[in-house]
Amino acid sequence: NLSGTATNVDVALYINSIDSISETTMDFSINAFVIQEWVDPRIQFFGLIDAPYLELDSKLIDDVWVPDLYFANEKKASFHTVTVPNKMLHLYSNGRVVYRLRVSLTATCPMQLQSYPMDAQVCSLYIQSFAYSTNSLQFSWREKDPIRQNKFMELPQFELKNIQHKNCSEDRDQGNFTCIAVDFYLQRNIGFYMIQIYVPSMLVVLLSWVSFWLNVDAVPARISLGILTVLTMTTQKSMAVSSLPKVSYIKAIDVWMAACLSFVFVVLLEFALVNVLDRRQIKKPSKYNAVAEGEEKMQLQVTTTFWSNIFIDLRAYFVYSNLKRPYL
Repeated sequence: NLSGTATNVDVALYINSIDSISETTMDFSINAFVIQEWVDPRIQFFGLIDAPYLELDSKLIDDVWVPDLYFANEKKASFHTVTVPNKMLHLYSNGRVVYRLRVSLTATCPMQLQSYPMDAQVCSLYIQSFAYSTNSLQFSWREKDPIRQNKFMELPQFELKNIQHKNCSEDRDQGNFTCIAVDFYLQRNIGFYMIQIYVPSMLVVLLSWVSFWLNVDAVPARISLGILTVLTMTTQKSMAVSSLPKVSYIKAIDVWMAACLSFVFVVLLEFALVNVLDRRQIKKPSKYNAVAEGEEKMQLQVTTTFWSNIFIDLRAYFVYSNLKRPYL
């Protein structure tokens, strides 16, 4: 900063891959090339060489001043050194410097999981200067293609909807330090959860309804089916939330699993209620059954009386006929 003005550094990122996005630890891993461009008047060399710029390898980079860029929300990071340190520097005759290095890092990504697994997340990466204030150093995104990505990049559980860059410089207690950020807009793919959670739990609920077609006297079958479905739903619920952090709010997956568990539990309660009512009906006949039984007895008595009267009339007829017949 010999001129008394802040050194402007243009930054660009080339995203090789986003390796993992973890809900449990709320972070994401990224592999990228970080490109920085600035002008350093101290290293101008007009007319000294015919080439437009000098190429410096990792052994000579330590002799050139480079910005103290760091990622403010990173948890861990590493430079690639196979087979050589993956960084290079170009020096132009007018003092322009292009510094390129490859880095892999894991950064924090606070997530809101109320809509899980139908949620969308925004993961940000913050780039700041560690020691220089805005009076000495300022970061800004390169005007042309500041963020590029590998066209073959695939995410297993998410779809990368958009990438936006922004300026996040603000005054702090330690001073005003330059800050830029990039936001990754991610939409979760529902296919995995449909196959592993939603369809199996729905089939278990349908299986529990089979007990409605079983005879109420088939106690072992209905009890076994009810308990089996309740235990299966409990196991599925535990597996569905095992990969999630222990948050205090309710998630969409919690509502679904609670509803499925309630359905199979109500089926078990329904059988218990029907079984109790059936046994009570057997032990204590209802008034309707008593009336029906009384009417049946009365009809039996009437029928018996009817046939008895016919028998008495026939007998009297035969006796009278024998009295009128002459003796042989």
